[in-house]
Amino acid sequence: MRNLSLLLILVMAVNSAMTQNHYVTGSKDLKGRVLAEKQISPDGKIPIATPFIPGQKSRSITAIGQTWYDTQTYNSGNEMNRIYEYPDGTIGATWIGKGESGVPDRGTGYNYFDGTSWTGEVDHLGGDPNNGFPSYAPWGANGEVVAHYQYIANTGPIKILRRDNKGTGTWQESVLSPPAGNHSLVWHSMITSGQNHEYLHLLALVYDDPYMGQDDALLYYRSPDGGQTWDINGVIIDGLGVDHFLTIPGLKYSWAQPLGDTIAFCFGFDSYDGLVFKSTDNGTTWQKIVVYQSPFTPFNVPDLSPEYAGGDGSSAIALDSHGKVHVVFGRMNHIHDVVTTPPGGWYFYPATEGLIYWNEDMPPLDSTIISSFTLDSLAAHGNLIGWVYPPDTGLVIPSGQPNYGVGLTTGPQIGVDADDKLFVVWAALAPQYSDGTYFYRHLYGTSSYDGGITWNGIRDLNTDPVFAFSECVFPAVAPIVGQKIQVVFQEDDIPGTGAGNKNFIDHMDFDKDYFVGVPAAPQPAGFSVTQNYPNPVINSTRIGVRLEQVAAVSLTVTNLAGQVVMQRDMGRMSSGNNYITMDLSGLAGGFYFYTVRVNDQSVTHKMILDE
Repeated sequence: MRNLSLLLILVMAVNSAMTQNHYVTGSKDLKGRVLAEKQISPDGKIPIATPFIPGQKSRSITAIGQTWYDTQTYNSGNEMNRIYEYPDGTIGATWIGKGESGVPDRGTGYNYFDGTSWTGEVDHLGGDPNNGFPSYAPWGANGEVVAHYQYIANTGPIKILRRDNKGTGTWQESVLSPPAGNHSLVWHSMITSGQNHEYLHLLALVYDDPYMGQDDALLYYRSPDGGQTWDINGVIIDGLGVDHFLTIPGLKYSWAQPLGDTIAFCFGFDSYDGLVFKSTDNGTTWQKIVVYQSPFTPFNVPDLSPEYAGGDGSSAIALDSHGKVHVVFGRMNHIHDVVTTPPGGWYFYPATEGLIYWNEDMPPLDSTIISSFTLDSLAAHGNLIGWVYPPDTGLVIPSGQPNYGVGLTTGPQIGVDADDKLFVVWAALAPQYSDGTYFYRHLYGTSSYDGGITWNGIRDLNTDPVFAFSECVFPAVAPIVGQKIQVVFQEDDIPGTGAGNKNFIDHMDFDKDYFVGVPAAPQPAGFSVTQNYPNPVINSTRIGVRLEQVAAVSLTVTNLAGQVVMQRDMGRMSSGNNYITMDLSGLAGGFYFYTVRVNDQSVTHKMILDE
């Protein structure tokens, strides 16, 4: 991730107010673009950010660690699995650490929650210099495992650290060496599967010298014993080799939490395709699934392409209890130009916004659905779940605003609970918060209680006054959501990266209802009703009604004075998921309540109709 600069002041206009209220993102003026620089090298040198005088603030959240390494991923890359909540309520968490003035050197920070409190930061697991980018997972019946790379040009390995009892004991180390030749292994992602998490799955980039015809190649490894031996050793999965990509970008891939023998990872979602690779036999064979199809491949890019919309390189993936894939990724406008500004290359538009959702029941996306200049098509197809919030008709992004090499809504993470409720967290520009020069970024969240059909509105997770002068970025979410949503993230008081100041690694947990725009009412036995979406509303909105058995359903809408403004008899609805669309175009703006009655029971929710 880089601290790049916008080349001019970008002004974004908001569309007519509805929950898909959003800025008209992107710009036909090519002055609004930024040259996409190459990946930062694995030694992890970070550019210096624009300095400014930070604000003062108090702290009331749990800081589980600190680091002077002012990033957790970079160059529009994914943050790998960094936190896991165990069934007994304990939590393990990791991050990229570095001491003040580089002592200790870059390494893996670690902390453990024993069910009552965090037991204390370990600032450098393993002790090797210049390691980092950890992945964390459960290991064995009660243990834990961490994978990180140690970058040494042409020879750097992946180190696997594991112990049988989480939170205590001595770490045992195994070494995964790179392929023969002048290679290193870097920018990896790891998960574990099996009844006792005995299988370790790892993706890693082979780096430094070309490999199998690619400048950089992505290799898949599987170990049945936590990294001591490998029964699948460095294979290129079909669909990721030289016939498809000239090079593999680092950090553009991440794993889903496994479900039995079903494992999956997402890949790409940048100027080229967005893909999912899914295996139902624990990594022996793979299915390639196209989520987003770019208009260009690495083999047919014109010297001057049209501006088009795709992904910003950040993505997250989850499997529900049925093994269905859910994907979220950041939106980005791209253009390839070696004509107007030679030598040129790929450019991106940092003022692009939009967080995009997809699951396996949906058709593949393309650049026309994602759309270069508005979010309307995504909203119409049910794929838009996040944008800069709250919408504002006059937002001006200052020249020099740090953009992280991505868009305004980026870095998603997904958690899933036992009822297949989806919880998504991401980082986005926070227009209400500024240091006087630049806007800060905050974490935002949303949820879906019906498998991604409807979404429950956007919540700012950093509205507490302690974050008034905070840059909150790089969220990591426990992939299995228990009673609460567990989040760790990086926080400091300077927008952007590389300023050389202390950064805190913070932990927060949230009740599930916090991820609902309007808190959900208690649900009676036999049926449930979702929060309406979109909310706020301008013309129409939709609610979901889930019935355990066939029943008569009615809908009533009232205003704040208790007057009935709409009443509908829906007749008998079938068991399972049902949907009701409400046309509210004739009503005045304000607060309303909708009540769904099933037999002799009812549920009421509040909704907002925009002026």
